[in-house]
Amino acid sequence: MRHFLFEDKPYRINPRFKRNRNEQDSAVALARLLRRLTPRIRSGSSESNEGKTFGGRHTDTRQKCVVKMQYSNNMNAHHVQLEKYLVREGTDIDGSCAKLYGTDINEYQANMVNRNFRIFLSPQSDNVDLKDLSECFIKTLEQHTGYSFYWQGANHYNTAHPHAHILINGKDKNGKEIEIPRDIVKTFMREYARDICTSQIGGRTSADIELEKSKEPEALRYTKLDDSVKNLCEDSFLINPKHIYTNKNRVITRLENLRKMNLCTFANGVYNLDPKWEESLRANSRYNTFLAARSQLQFTDQANLKVYSGEDGTISGKVTKIFKPEDDTSNNHAVIIESRDGKAYFVPLLKPPMMYDSKTKTRMGLMEGDTITVQTFENQKGRLTPVFFNDMPRDSKYSFKPKNIDTGKK
Repeated sequence: MRHFLFEDKPYRINPRFKRNRNEQDSAVALARLLRRLTPRIRSGSSESNEGKTFGGRHTDTRQKCVVKMQYSNNMNAHHVQLEKYLVREGTDIDGSCAKLYGTDINEYQANMVNRNFRIFLSPQSDNVDLKDLSECFIKTLEQHTGYSFYWQGANHYNTAHPHAHILINGKDKNGKEIEIPRDIVKTFMREYARDICTSQIGGRTSADIELEKSKEPEALRYTKLDDSVKNLCEDSFLINPKHIYTNKNRVITRLENLRKMNLCTFANGVYNLDPKWEESLRANSRYNTFLAARSQLQFTDQANLKVYSGEDGTISGKVTKIFKPEDDTSNNHAVIIESRDGKAYFVPLLKPPMMYDSKTKTRMGLMEGDTITVQTFENQKGRLTPVFFNDMPRDSKYSFKPKNIDTGKK
């Protein structure tokens, strides 16, 4: 069954880019092959940014850039993004409101439709000019899709890495409804951003690459170093430091950091990895609050938190945490539900969570403390969407006690 957040479901394809799934997969594979084999020439230099060898292995020396995209079909959410989120207080470099740039703001507002696309660009290097990155990124995307966008951008400096947010209206200047092909979203957007960053400041040096490697042991995501950890533990999840013969210091440092993340324990001279350690790191790569959610569970063991999908069917429990992008701690909406059977679910969402009250036949905003049931429904596009139902009135007295929690009371 497909995940409701389109993890395995293609985006709606523009008729001009229509292909079947096998062709799309082939396009992605071809893009990756070309990326490995084709040298890219740095602007203003005769040297290749790709194809250099460090430590005996082939290394892509282009600049790195995180690229994420979401979209919504809600006009209210569109206005919130444009008028509140992009320009909120404290996000500019001087602590004031971020400044908008892009197409004329009056034209953008006059042509707004329900559909909107949000793109997040976060270069690894702080030396990248974010406005130039956004403008070049949009031009490249227009060239490859044939659209002429109404768009707005804003640079945010309120996190460890300065980043840019791009908002694209769902209808372009020629009145065409925008539909971005899956292979562009999955592969080519990142390639655009990397090439633009590299053309600005040049490729990564050997010192830059070594610095990146030095930060791998502390990363809150799955890294290449974790491949070594995975090979060491195999199916037992046990690692004896005496049996680490390659990159021993780096691997042990990584294991110690996994222990700090509560993904690993150390006893009797042996590291014991949580059976879901890899799944949790990969989930945190996609949803940056997953590990934080593990540490904030109120009734459930951390190891029992998982990302909710349609495969889990109907679940019931208590809402113990709601994450919002506006909080600056989350890059997406998410709800944490702890159930009575000792399990907990991280439910990622594309928009603020709403709850349906079957008694009043109304919808209301979900709140922490609500006791709810979650079901998934397949929409017209074949995508599974979670729907929250109110289990109990908010003013009722109810004691939530999961089965696996011993309160010590009799």
